Formats: sequence, structure tokens, C-alpha cells
Amino acid sequence: MNYANSEVYSSPVICFNLQINSLEYNSMYHNLEVPKLCESLWQECQSLVPELLKECSTKAYGVIIDAENPISSQSKSIYLITQGEIYEAYDGQLIVIHEKGDLVNADALSHSKMSAYGTDFPATVNEYDGQELLDNVTADKAKSEVWSQYLSCLSQSYQALMCHFSRQDTEYLPETRQYKEGDVIIEEGTEGDEVFTLLRGSAKVMSDDEEVGEIQKDEIFGALAALTHTKRTATIIATSDCDTLVAESENFRSILSTRPDIVQKLITDMARTIISSNERIIELSKDKP
Repeated sequence: MNYANSEVYSSPVICFNLQINSLEYNSMYHNLEVPKLCESLWQECQSLVPELLKECSTKAYGVIIDAENPISSQSKSIYLITQGEIYEAYDGQLIVIHEKGDLVNADALSHSKMSAYGTDFPATVNEYDGQELLDNVTADKAKSEVWSQYLSCLSQSYQALMCHFSRQDTEYLPETRQYKEGDVIIEEGTEGDEVFTLLRGSAKVMSDDEEVGEIQKDEIFGALAALTHTKRTATIIATSDCDTLVAESENFRSILSTRPDIVQKLITDMARTIISSNERIIELSKDKP
């Protein structure tokens, strides 16, 4: 098995704060480093699949799984992926992506899953009777041991991933900082080692005592000076009561290295700010005699 990165494959993959829209799938984790222990456990899981399916009759070959024919979370069948990928999500967030050679839904035979399956592109599977697999496991001690080994590896891989990402998460605890209307959040010409995200409220961008732009909700600002170790090129003033999320440059760099979606947002925000500032500068130049 392989759970990929927010773009997961043949093994389970854990993903943080990524919505399932047009995700770009990788061949493993979402650019998040996967512990070697997990990779080893996933490979072991996949190696056990042929033995588990031996003497288990196939209900259907070459079943196409797509948006119109998804795998039901209440299904009591198990599915061997022969082509494509199938992702698993909970509450709108991607958990894992299964790929060719993975056994899907085996962990739901005894207890219905709370997650849901989906695909961005059609995938092909062979469908097997889950109850027949359980009956075979019950009747055959050797197969029962293989089944226990499979579930144990699967469970341990999730535990290892959770510990791994929990450790990463606790290493970075962003600060929430509040500002009153009129407060200076960033001052032009000062050294800057912090990156801000505006969670609530509004702010304006000032340069040489002229307003050249505004900061919108959820916008990242202050990154340029923090990442390049240069002085602030503008002053940011709260135009209403504001809540901000503040990250030191070192922590922000770490986020950028593991979250391409944040990189894309940062580029978009910076581009919007540059365009807005240029437009404002042109307007101001027209007003001058």
C-alpha cells in the first residue's frame, strides 16, 4: 500500500487543511516527509493482499469507480484497485489516496467507515465479497494471522503518521495578535522577522504617507521583508479592530517547504498587492500638478 501526500498513493496519507477540489496528485505524501517506518508498513500491507484474496471469489471485474459510481462508505465489499487512484476524505479534508494494488474498504468490514471515498478521475477495481473474506479468515488459522498482520500494519502506519505530524504541529505554535483601529501593525523602514495573516478586520498600506493599498481578510502580508531579511517597505495600519496570525520567518519558511498551497496563496497575495499599489501610484501621480 501507499498512502500519498495530500496526493496519496497505495498507502494512507494524512493531509492538513486541504480542500478536495483540484488537488495535484503526487506519488506520495503532500510534500510532507513520510517516516520510513510508514513506507515499510505500507509495503508490507500490500504484500499481504494476494494471500488475503486467495480463495475469495470475485463479485465483479473491471468495475469503473467515478463521480457517478462511487464506493459507498456503507459497502461490505472490498476492492482491489487495478488502475487509477481513489481518495478517502472526512469532513471535506483529504485523508489518504489509494493507488493500484491497494485493497480498499477492508477496514470497514466490521465497522462502517465515517469517511467517504471519491475520485478525480475514473479508477478501475475488482470487487470481492467482504463477508466471504471474513468467513475465510475465521475458518483458516493461517489466513487469520495474515489478516491480523494486515490490520496491525495498517493501524501502526496511521499511528506513526499521527505521531509524526503531531510532533511537527507542536513545533510550530503561531501567535494570535490583536490590533485596535488606528494601530500600526507594520512600520515602514523597520527590520521585520514576522509574517502576518489577517484573520479578521481590515488594514491599509501606506508608503511615504500615501495610501497605496489595502489588506484583505485571510491575506498574508509582511513576508517579503521577513524572508529576505530586509527593511519593511510599507506601513500597515489597522482600519478596524483586527485579529492576526503571526509567524516568525523561520517557522514560515518551514511551512512554505511543506505546503505548496500556502506558496501559491502567498504568490497570489503579493501579486495582488503589487498590482493594487501600482494602480494607486498611477492615480496619485495624476493628481499632482
